[in-house]
Amino acid sequence: MAAEFQQFHSSQIVFLEHNGVRLYAEVVQFVESRRLCWVRPIALVTSEGDWTDGDRLTLQDLQDGSDLMCPAVLFREALDVEVLPILARLGAESKEKNPLSHRHLHQFIQQIWQARPEVFENRSTQH
Repeated sequence: MAAEFQQFHSSQIVFLEHNGVRLYAEVVQFVESRRLCWVRPIALVTSEGDWTDGDRLTLQDLQDGSDLMCPAVLFREALDVEVLPILARLGAESKEKNPLSHRHLHQFIQQIWQARPEVFENRSTQH
């Protein structure tokens, strides 16, 4: 039986969590037939506690990076109280590009792929 997944809509903010790290992203398109989300990364975030406490979050700005296509089952809808502190911090911080941010994103996605290989299997064979 296929895993449950939520349907998302364009411009919705979602997150993917693994080992206490969250990738926040904006949905570009939800591909229902393949159960995939095309997302535009916003930030890779770690928290020392409450996800709504912007002062306790460590952010890596990913807004200038590449889009991703990932299984929808990996994502959850982000709450406004979680997203607003992140967007406020990203808007206030220097726009200097950190080349390590994209390396961290690549490592994060690789860890998810290794931890959940079943969700990355050929999507056309799962119905």
